[in-house]
Amino acid sequence: MKILPVLDILNQKVVRGVAGQRDTYQPIQSRLTESNQPLDIARALRDEFQISEFYVADLDAIVHGKLNLDLYQNLLDHEFTFLLDCGLRYAADSQPLTSLPGISVVAGLETLAGPQELGQLVEQWGSQQTVFSLDLKQGQPLVSDVPHNEYALIKDPLKIAELSLSQGIQQMILLDLAQVGTGKGTGTEELCYILRSRYPELRLITGGGIQNCNDLMAQAKLDADAVLVASALHDGRIDREAVLSLI
Repeated sequence: MKILPVLDILNQKVVRGVAGQRDTYQPIQSRLTESNQPLDIARALRDEFQISEFYVADLDAIVHGKLNLDLYQNLLDHEFTFLLDCGLRYAADSQPLTSLPGISVVAGLETLAGPQELGQLVEQWGSQQTVFSLDLKQGQPLVSDVPHNEYALIKDPLKIAELSLSQGIQQMILLDLAQVGTGKGTGTEELCYILRSRYPELRLITGGGIQNCNDLMAQAKLDADAVLVASALHDGRIDREAVLSLI
């Protein structure tokens, strides 16, 4: 199981995300570095945990529509690769990213205009570089308010997951934003179990609310392929030995 450190970026700084309440996010405080700059944080995590692949949530883009293209390029120049959620609504929105080898685009349910846009992203980027994020809040689908969004008609997360698979998705993030940063677990265990049972070839990425090594082991037992971790890496609840034992 891979560990994917999370870089939540707001105002071009790495912040600590808590329960999806983005107006309260504050710059990260890490035992690994005094800096909150994305490149410094990425370097510190690589030095400590020998990890160079990340999950980047660009909140400047998701919330304000401002892509941090120079920041992405800077990370790539320093030999980092990452899954990038930059608030894509339409497949055409990914055009500025095509010059950035080393990224995979994340299509988040929270912002995506509908399943047809997801299908177009898979066509443009391929199934190995397109990841669908099944965004939830307290177990309920978190859906964009774009007009005529077919996702808004579906209340069952499992049905949304299966619809995304019909669009060619082979990689999926299960993320309940209400759990992020709380240390109370992912809240998606049952959904992960069902999807793994029905679709063994699907690459499943879980996360949000990871408290300690026991939570990591619980995700490993669910046969998750990767898990998103943020705060627990910075404050020492998950240490170097634990990460290296998994990767």
